[in-house]
Parts: sequence; C-alpha cells; structure tokens
Amino acid sequence: MKEIIKALDNQPIVQINGYGFIINPLTEQIPATSAELLKDACHELAECVDKTRTTKLVAEEDKGAILLAGVSWITGLPFGIARWQPNGLSSQIKQSFKMEYKHGDIYLNGIEPKDKVTIIDDMVSTGGTIIALIKTIEKIGAEIIDIICVAEKMNYGGVSSIKKNTGYNVKTLLKIDVGGEKSKIII
Repeated sequence: MKEIIKALDNQPIVQINGYGFIINPLTEQIPATSAELLKDACHELAECVDKTRTTKLVAEEDKGAILLAGVSWITGLPFGIARWQPNGLSSQIKQSFKMEYKHGDIYLNGIEPKDKVTIIDDMVSTGGTIIALIKTIEKIGAEIIDIICVAEKMNYGGVSSIKKNTGYNVKTLLKIDVGGEKSKIII
C-alpha cells in the first residue's frame, strides 16, 4: 500500500465539470506510472479477489485496463473488457453510462452467461461506470462476485449510488477526500 498511498495522498486537485480530479501517477500518469506503483496496486487488488469463486475479471478500458491486466496476470484469471468504442462484432454487449466527465455507451467483450465475475477499477467517483458494468454483466447472465477498486472519492457518493442502484457493495482499498486543493487519504 505504500506506493499507492504515496501516489494518491496530498496530490493536486483540478476541477473538471465541477468534480475534483487527482493529478497522480496511478490514474493520470503524471508523473509516469512506475513499475513499483503498478505492482503495488495490482498485488493489493489481487489479494482481495476471491479466486475460489471468480472465473473472470472485468474492467473498463480507460483507467481500469492496466490494473485489470496486472490482476489477471497475478491471479491467473482471464478477463473481459468494456470498451468505449464498438468493434462491430455481434457478441459485444452495449450499455449506456454517465459519469462525471463522460457519457455514452460501453461495449463489453469476453463475458459469457454463467461466468462468475469480479469487477476491478481504479477509482469510484459518481459510480456511473461501475453501474453500467453491473447492468451489462447482468444482461449477459453472468454472476457478479465482487467489485474491487483502489480508491473511493468520498465527496461524490459513488459507492452509495452503486449500492442504491444495483444492490452491490464495493470494496475499496482507500477512501480519499478531494474537497480541497490537495487529496487527503481518509482510510
């Protein structure tokens, strides 16, 4: 956790569309993501995956993909990925979403009925992306085992929104306050 805390605590916050974004190496590559940070984040996430029940991992391709690949490598579990652009294949499942800086559709590949899925993500803000992932996985007929994220931005109620809209709990490694000029890790 040392590298994750160093990357996310006391970092500059910029406002985009009224939401605070943490300038940091893990999610924004400012400065570049070190191998040590990536290793720390992926190992911490992998420790939370129930490998006895999960058969596949899922994330979105923007910021979650790098973590997804690392967690897959560590756990030996295959993954499916939600893309921001369609590939035109009929097997791709489409779902609308809305989050703090983007809205549109995601397109999920690699998940099949009866898969037992753990969702991996970097950060929960408003919860929009994870809600869309949950809806897509449910459309397919797969079972969601867990949702695990590196951090929760406590200021935007994303974890509560996910619970309210889907019934699922989200596990996070850290909670972060982004209400000031710099990020502050709470837990």
